[in-house]
Amino acid sequence: MNRSGIWIAAAAVLLPGWAIGPLAWAGTSPWSLERDHDGVSVYTRPVEGSGIREFKGSALVAASAESIRSLLRDADRFVEWFPNTPESRLLAREANVSYQYTVIDAPWPVRDRDNIFRNETTIDPASGRISIRITAAPDDYPEHPERVRVRHALGQWLLEPIRPDATRVTFTMHLEPGGGVPEWLINSQVVETPFDALTNLRAAVARD
Repeated sequence: MNRSGIWIAAAAVLLPGWAIGPLAWAGTSPWSLERDHDGVSVYTRPVEGSGIREFKGSALVAASAESIRSLLRDADRFVEWFPNTPESRLLAREANVSYQYTVIDAPWPVRDRDNIFRNETTIDPASGRISIRITAAPDDYPEHPERVRVRHALGQWLLEPIRPDATRVTFTMHLEPGGGVPEWLINSQVVETPFDALTNLRAAVARD
């Protein structure tokens, strides 16, 4: 995987949701299918007022929704499976809301990014669907002098049980990495990031 773009989505570093179902995104254009390979589909679409495209990745994972949720709640394990993430830790958790700090390793000469994400989980007891809403909380932790703080992000993990041992996982994100990174460079990687994240997540839960 090309390192130059993975960090744009480490925003994914996730925990808990917002709505049981699709989020009300800023983007309203139809999704365009960009890749469909090995059971992972990735779509993108433009977002009004932003030059950076929103992405949506989807895959069927051979695990229960609760086991996938457990992996997503484990901040320390993001370094094992989320692309280009050398540092990740939980800052706080209360009830269904969590705050997570994550560093995204960017290629030289681009400075590394770091993220503070507020994650809120919602579970539908009837269907078992789990929604994980991700929003940026850039001012809730001191900034690092050698890293650029991500200030704008909106994402979601949606876990939809198909069978007791199979879950449809959908990862959606729009993120502005800041710091003067060219938009063309970011957009060149918005397909690779969700594809690799879902591929690695699938392998991680298979090992558990």
